[in-house]
Amino acid sequence: MLAVAGLVAASVTIVQAQSYYLAGNFEGWCNNCTQMTSNGPVGIGGNLQYSYQITGQTPNSWDTGGMKVTDGSWANTWPGNNMYMWYNANSNATIYFYPATFTDGFTPTSHRVGFADPGLAWEVTGDFGPNWGSDPKAQMTLLGGSVGVYTNTYMVTNAGTYSFKFRTPGTWNNFQIGTDFSSDNNGNGSVTTTANNQKVLFTLDLPNGRWQATIPGLIPVTNQVVFSVDMTSQIQQGYFTPGSAVFVAGAFNGWPPASTGNGLVLTNYPPFGDGSNTNIYYGTNQFIGLPGSSATTYKFNDNDPNAQNSGWETSNDRTLTLLTINGPEVLNTVPFNNFYASDFLLQDTLVTFTVDMTNIAGGYVTGRDGHTFNPANDGVFVNGQFANYGGNPQSWEPWFGGVNPVASPYQLKEVGFGSVYTNTFTIPAGTPVAFLYKYGIDTNLNVDINAGQQNAQDDEAGTYSNHVRVIRSTAMNPYVLPTDNFGNMYSEPYFDNGSTSGGNLTMGSPAAGMVPVSWLGRPGAYLQFNTNVTGGSWQNLIATDGTNWTAGYSSTNGFVSVTNWPASGTAFFRLVRP
Repeated sequence: MLAVAGLVAASVTIVQAQSYYLAGNFEGWCNNCTQMTSNGPVGIGGNLQYSYQITGQTPNSWDTGGMKVTDGSWANTWPGNNMYMWYNANSNATIYFYPATFTDGFTPTSHRVGFADPGLAWEVTGDFGPNWGSDPKAQMTLLGGSVGVYTNTYMVTNAGTYSFKFRTPGTWNNFQIGTDFSSDNNGNGSVTTTANNQKVLFTLDLPNGRWQATIPGLIPVTNQVVFSVDMTSQIQQGYFTPGSAVFVAGAFNGWPPASTGNGLVLTNYPPFGDGSNTNIYYGTNQFIGLPGSSATTYKFNDNDPNAQNSGWETSNDRTLTLLTINGPEVLNTVPFNNFYASDFLLQDTLVTFTVDMTNIAGGYVTGRDGHTFNPANDGVFVNGQFANYGGNPQSWEPWFGGVNPVASPYQLKEVGFGSVYTNTFTIPAGTPVAFLYKYGIDTNLNVDINAGQQNAQDDEAGTYSNHVRVIRSTAMNPYVLPTDNFGNMYSEPYFDNGSTSGGNLTMGSPAAGMVPVSWLGRPGAYLQFNTNVTGGSWQNLIATDGTNWTAGYSSTNGFVSVTNWPASGTAFFRLVRP
């Protein structure tokens, strides 16, 4: 093993030997033409190493056309983006590949691609100084007695988390190394300092395709990190079927898509934590890094054929922070996409829609297509995430001009001879509790109905501009939405993990010995009560859950739940969603 100050002993998972290929600009980007040579277990920690020497190129020149390692297909390639290369005075360059998973504290943590030292200068630049690039921070030097290992110790003025990259000095057009050894728009490295004026040791190991940023004097911690994700909401919506695979993908393993199967695979058996919920998928990976540092960003993905967004979570990247001591780190179980089962209707629910087709001047509205609503000939329809078009969850019906306009069941009826249109529909289970919808005008209603279709125009508002309403109580039959004004795309507040203020919990003035408590409820959320906000135990008021509660009044934000509490003593309330 190469002896370098500050390095952590390597631990690897060796992948069984197979054929790998080098593809790139130098040979016309053939994914299985240029086979790499297997050198056996000669890499760091006895890991398998493959190599290929490119020859016959222009001496002392850059190849920015790119290259990468493949398994003979384009489905699995490394590094994530293309790697550039410098051909030396002998017109060649040697590439190394290590198909393993590593726990040695270096980045990347799997499938490393390195190269023989081309003898160029290196620097570190990042946001720990005034400017990226224009103010080079750390000129690196070749470590004595090493081959292709460069280091620099740089003092960071203020404690914090900083992004950086290694590069050949003065330009981003040649080598730049961040999350992997690709040169084409790869992600930034990251380092966290814990005190002002703290030194960071940067180590760049070219032949072994790895780098590290450590705080000298701080001993890295080793954590066996347990990831777990609850797929219940995806199952409920029809986006995931148990038996499909679930993975963790992130900066630590190169963000592999689920289709490749290269992420950290998770299991649901035996049930997580000795429980009974087999919708929870979990798995363990070892991380080594500075105490309390951010080890990686990541997301969950799955390979179910019905998955949305190619199987990726649509929520923001998650961040893993290491413990301050060695040992296991069991992360909290999170719902996929940060959507809980209670974010979707658990049963079919009757909902009443109402829309006023007059404008503020008292006349009938004009759609964005320039047509003014005419109640004598026109019809009003509603369309949204509840339509389940083609049997696909949350799919809207096609608007006029779409493929195969349908005989829509979602036509609203005129109230008397006025401008208000309403109707009650069954909203299917699996629809989001806070759902999107729009109204549309069919300008030739009678002809279209006789033809067995509706040709409502998507003319209420522009693309991605929708009404957002919340079904706040599934105990009502039906649940009545507030009256909409055509063209006023109103969004109700919604209490969830992204908006804790959306519950609008308030307490009124005491009257007749009681204190009114009001909130914007929803299924899956309920009140808790305590007599001491800093201690004691919180009592669950399960009856106030939106699946049960019907006491309250209507508002522009939908149904407002209300309860009365005795005015004597001290009372604190909070709205929770377990």
